[in-house]
Amino acid sequence: MNNLSIKNMVCDRCIHSVDNIFKKLEINFNLLSLGHYEIEILEDKKFLELKSLLINEGFEIADKNNKIICSKIKSLLIELINSKNSEKINLSKYLTSNLNYSYNYLSKLFSKNENKTIENFFLNLKIEKIKELLSYKELSIKEISYKLNYHSVSHLSNHFKNSTGHSPSFFRKKQFIRKNLRDLG
Repeated sequence: MNNLSIKNMVCDRCIHSVDNIFKKLEINFNLLSLGHYEIEILEDKKFLELKSLLINEGFEIADKNNKIICSKIKSLLIELINSKNSEKINLSKYLTSNLNYSYNYLSKLFSKNENKTIENFFLNLKIEKIKELLSYKELSIKEISYKLNYHSVSHLSNHFKNSTGHSPSFFRKKQFIRKNLRDLG
């Protein structure tokens, strides 16, 4: 069995899509975590077919070690932003405990390979999560700020306005288009 990391996986539907590709190609697999699989050893022809089908669905195999680590960072951050306990977790501790590398190393590696910092990527995820929560109209802005670990409503509002050019309440009224999480990375 080989470990395989797949980029651009952000949700359960992505897992379902990739699982279906493996089933279609009759590849034995185990899901280890979002974007990370253990698969049987493949012949070159079957591997190229797998790669092609993944690309057609918007996924990509991360084949270099640095890209794999960056892909894992993104997956972990997406899992964190979608978790119910995201307000209680320290970003650097969360990444170091899950990846077993120092945060300094992860930060430098991510910046070099992605041309943005981990913090900037995570802030972009937060903005898209805020947009999502605003569009549902289920939580108040105060509840959203608490859920996403902002110190106050004004902190969230300032960050949101600096990133989008609009206040959260204006966005909620106008229902602007949100970005796909895959497009952020």
